[in-house]
Amino acid sequence: MRDARGVEICSLSDKGQVRRENQDNTLVDPANALFILADGAGGGLGGGTASRLTVDTMGGRVQSLLRGSRRYRIWDRQPRASRLTEILSTAAQAANSVVVSAASTSSELTGMASTVVAGVIDAQRCIAVTAGDSRIYLFRGGRLAQVSEDHSLARQLIERGFISEDDNKASKYRNVLTRAVGMQENIELSTHDIALESGDIVLACSDGLTNMVPDAAIAAVLSKAIPLEEQASELIQSANEAGGLDNISVILIRYRRLPTILSRLLGQ
Repeated sequence: MRDARGVEICSLSDKGQVRRENQDNTLVDPANALFILADGAGGGLGGGTASRLTVDTMGGRVQSLLRGSRRYRIWDRQPRASRLTEILSTAAQAANSVVVSAASTSSELTGMASTVVAGVIDAQRCIAVTAGDSRIYLFRGGRLAQVSEDHSLARQLIERGFISEDDNKASKYRNVLTRAVGMQENIELSTHDIALESGDIVLACSDGLTNMVPDAAIAAVLSKAIPLEEQASELIQSANEAGGLDNISVILIRYRRLPTILSRLLGQ
């Protein structure tokens, strides 16, 4: 679906070939050019509950804060990118508190957590926050670049020189998260401010895609001149054909720069 600001957005999620249920959750809100993806962790009921609470809480909070920013003209007093980062971070902290609280109410939910990728497209930029090993990529001119970093124990070991990138593929620490929604009382986020050019595609995805499909194959799909929905479907299919060992979720956002006059009217 494309909104009046030149943002086309779609999402697709699949349980994969092995898992009984899909514990990923996604939200796309074209009216606000908002996207959220969460991959639950904790097993049993916990993972799906954590990701659902993350998406629902963040979605509602971001939408409310965006309305307030417009109503009280906060955009006039604070840089837009700064305000959007603040809104996303506040919403993530709210979701974190909800997940932590819910985990304390039932033994079935103890230890539950969720990754998160959340962002807003605004004024030729993508402002986003991340926690966990779900990723955000930028596809431009046939090249795919990972924007976010994985918050995992394996990534820490790579950065400290204890294991190599090749070792990471088989590392038992690959899925041990060092940051996530619900992991501790206060969530630690990475923030991202991505300058966009017309024709860029932003990809948010769970590790059910990236553990199964190499970056080159993802780029090949995004290079095709087909609708976003078909690209998302092909990515899911590729992950399933490679084994589909985990839930697979994909959000795709294509940005088209608007003519200057229309862009000014919309505040971009």
